Amino acid sequence: MANIFSISDIHGCYEAMIDTLSLIDLESDENSKLLFLGDYINRGKDSCRVLYHIKNLEEKYPNQVVVLIGNHEQMFLDWYCSEDEFIWLSQDQQLLTTKSFFETEHWEYFFRELQHLERFTPRMSNFIKGEMKKEHTGLFKWLLSKSKEFFYETEMQIYVHAGVCEADSELWKHATEPHEFTWKYPAETGSFYKDIIAGHVSTVDVTNDNSYLGKVFWDGQSHFFIDGETIESNIVPLLKFDTCTGVYSSYNKLTNDSWVEYKIAKRSV
Repeated sequence: MANIFSISDIHGCYEAMIDTLSLIDLESDENSKLLFLGDYINRGKDSCRVLYHIKNLEEKYPNQVVVLIGNHEQMFLDWYCSEDEFIWLSQDQQLLTTKSFFETEHWEYFFRELQHLERFTPRMSNFIKGEMKKEHTGLFKWLLSKSKEFFYETEMQIYVHAGVCEADSELWKHATEPHEFTWKYPAETGSFYKDIIAGHVSTVDVTNDNSYLGKVFWDGQSHFFIDGETIESNIVPLLKFDTCTGVYSSYNKLTNDSWVEYKIAKRSV
């Protein structure tokens, strides 16, 4: 039996990610896949640790793990590659993401040096990038290799961070602008010729229903949204698709920290 597992919007929440990944066993079924749909960094305190774990999983299971890019990785890489100097740093609240790439003692020394600068400047930005490159060259090379990994397609599904252009089912690959794969908003619902599985948005916002916090929402037609509010819920939702039965399912976390699987939808296979 082959399953396709997908998660999204980890946002630096390492422990929540590990908790969810405990539900997945890639060893026992070499045909199963695990898809990461973007936004691994920013907001939480362990962005660097999250990236290394995903990188290591992909290296261990190269034929089973797929890593897509999200808008937060894009912003980070735009800064890292000097396409902008300040957008990333100015929105990295308390520099939590930046801090995650440094050991505590190194960061404390580094932060003292930064305090000599009164505001974000090209010098400050270049100093941060230079220090990061010294420690994480391999990691950033790997992340850069994902910069054009916008979607994963099967016979029945399109997995993507934010969405695709749905104006023409036959031309969506050509009609979708690069930024739309990672930035599409607001969420689009309704019928499409394939199921679209995405993260990026709050399922509470899509449904106007607070009970969907930390959960997967299906619009009853062709769209599955994996909740992006991990910081608020402390849950990384998991969507599972059984390729033999056509069943989509997810998991509820109970008060005793156990998980219960529940069915969302069934497709003909």
